[in-house]
Amino acid sequence: MHEQRITAKMKVAEVVKKYPETIEVFLGKGCPDMRKGVVKLMAKIMSVKGAARMHRIPFEGLLRDLNAAIKPRRGERYEDPARS
Repeated sequence: MHEQRITAKMKVAEVVKKYPETIEVFLGKGCPDMRKGVVKLMAKIMSVKGAARMHRIPFEGLLRDLNAAIKPRRGERYEDPARS
């Protein structure tokens, strides 16, 4: 069974720090670059779900794409949720 590693309640900054490959997903969906300026501060307090709401991005699609973008880490076995 697939276990999501990125969840709705995770802070955006935490996601980007732990999984740097997700920045391309956020940028591709129209979010500003959360690694710079005031937006970087907002990313520390804003959840993934909150970011989706703020930028009018369908949440389920964002969460799916973020989890799909994550590359398996050494020793981890990760299933693509799109294939489940």
